Amino acid sequence: MANSNRRHSLDEISISFLLRNGYRLKNGEHPIVVKLVYLGERKEINTGLSISSNHWISGSGMVDSTSKNASFINKELAKLSIKVEEQFNSMKRILVDFTLDELIDRLKGKAEPPQTLMDYVNLMIKDFESRVGVDLSITTLYKYKRTARYLLEYLQVKRSQKNLPVSRVNKDFLEGFFKFLRKEKANSHNSSSALMNCLKTILEEPVKLGVIRHNPFRDLSLTRKPVNREYLTTDEIKLLQKLENLSPAMERNRDIFLLACFTGLAYSDIKDLKRIHIIVDPNGEMHIEKYRTKSTVLSYIPLIKAAENILLKYSPTEDCRDFQWLIPCNQKLNLSLKTIGKLAGIDRKLFMHLARHTFATTVTLSQGVPIESVSKMLGHTTLKHTQLYAKIVNSKVDKDMEKVRNIF
Repeated sequence: MANSNRRHSLDEISISFLLRNGYRLKNGEHPIVVKLVYLGERKEINTGLSISSNHWISGSGMVDSTSKNASFINKELAKLSIKVEEQFNSMKRILVDFTLDELIDRLKGKAEPPQTLMDYVNLMIKDFESRVGVDLSITTLYKYKRTARYLLEYLQVKRSQKNLPVSRVNKDFLEGFFKFLRKEKANSHNSSSALMNCLKTILEEPVKLGVIRHNPFRDLSLTRKPVNREYLTTDEIKLLQKLENLSPAMERNRDIFLLACFTGLAYSDIKDLKRIHIIVDPNGEMHIEKYRTKSTVLSYIPLIKAAENILLKYSPTEDCRDFQWLIPCNQKLNLSLKTIGKLAGIDRKLFMHLARHTFATTVTLSQGVPIESVSKMLGHTTLKHTQLYAKIVNSKVDKDMEKVRNIF
């Protein structure tokens, strides 16, 4: 059992038992208290045990053997000492940073305050896992899991901790995590901001409950930097359409990319595309009606002839809705597209999301399709997302007009 004469460093717990001689109970005995010292703080807790002063061995924290209750009391004090040590070591291992008051709260059985950051992260991920396919996409879940993985690594590598009381999350912690995402994990500014927004969503609950008294994100700016969204020109699309002598696999990958150019569907939506998503209108025209995998927003996309012909090419019947093809994983597809782009003589790197940008700019907005219609086809949640493409088109108009300005 720890005693009052034992020396401890500041970051260790000192446990000793004292008799409150200045306070006498109705039975004439004095209460026994446990004195805890940690990080320079001292607190005393009543043990619920008592003994007369002549049976207390001062300095040893024990009852002498002549007392009829000596065996029981000394065993209870020993158990309490072990309980304090175990709780302290557990909090030291998991939280690293905590106060003496927080240790006492745990000893008194209060409901797990302070809750840890990783507790909240894991609860959010568990909730998201149950919602995938209902009102949440698998890509969103992956983004939160990636945030959790980076957070754990940040705690361990940069702060030498396995966890952190969520109440300790402040602006300095967030700024450090953002720098870690940018420098250590080599994420772009916008990708880092997106992961920080995941953390912001996770922390909404403890902020609302008052566990975090001051919302640390209130003082943090997470603005996204403008991105140069590349897209193919009409001529480059035609170069891909005319490309010949490809292997069957590469030809299929080229056609998958072109279908994305003509429909605006993202990779995950093309992979999930089925006959039920292609609707035949009363006039015989067809359109795609499908909830986007990422945002679960319903897209409505008229099927132009070029897109219909691609699907028909892979259909064993005269109905393009019977198309059958094997979609490779996104990484392999993008790797193949790099080669295909070079073979077509296109001086830019092809990747699947480039096709979506191409649909928004070259295929629709540049052809005078209203932005509201483009937004509906892309399945955007707000018009401001589509306006990014409109700005690209407008900047091209400005550039094209430079020649005219110089003439007159």
